[in-house]
Amino acid sequence: MIATFRRQNLEKAIFLAATVGLGCHEAREPASPVPGARSAGPPLARAGSPSIVGTVLVSSTGKPPTDGGVVYLEDAPKEPGMARTTTIDVYHKEFSPFISVITTGGSVTFGNKDALTHHVFSPDVRDWDTGYIQKNGTASKTFETAGTIALLCNIHPEMLGYLLVIPSTYFGKLAPDGKYAIANVPSGTYRATVWAPRLRPATQSVTVTPPGSATANFELLPAGSTN
Repeated sequence: MIATFRRQNLEKAIFLAATVGLGCHEAREPASPVPGARSAGPPLARAGSPSIVGTVLVSSTGKPPTDGGVVYLEDAPKEPGMARTTTIDVYHKEFSPFISVITTGGSVTFGNKDALTHHVFSPDVRDWDTGYIQKNGTASKTFETAGTIALLCNIHPEMLGYLLVIPSTYFGKLAPDGKYAIANVPSGTYRATVWAPRLRPATQSVTVTPPGSATANFELLPAGSTN
């Protein structure tokens, strides 16, 4: 039966792979709705520290991405202790958070808050799955390679979540209005990349100089668009 579920989810993941792509210092990490869930989010921005702010919109609608997204710096430093660990819980057959971020070499603890058994895997990570996770059980995995990882469940094919493994520790998640902030950025010029589900990633150069904030706005095209 596992083989059947894996095949069903792999077919789903092949479709998803055509709609996602890839190439921390977030102003504030949103609290998880799952009781007891942990976050390894970065500290709040320090007053007077340089930051990168902006808005991400979908070009065809002029509205923010409906499922959120992440703006991250590809070539910024990896600060000690930042974005090294995070927890992704399954709650009511949903991954929480829906989108998680760690830096390369970071580890994720997958937890199960449901009474149901779950079995997490990804077609983007060869020869890996969590095994069966019972209620209140956990499984951990270290991710060494940068990329976008679609998370699926062998038992419940309707489940979907994302893990972004990024090269630096500087990122900001999109708010519902499409705004983001990457705090405490060292002075310099960086490649800022935005990723959101079912949209084509975009990258631009942004220069940060103290004491103010640099602005980097994005308009995203649907995945697969040739424009």
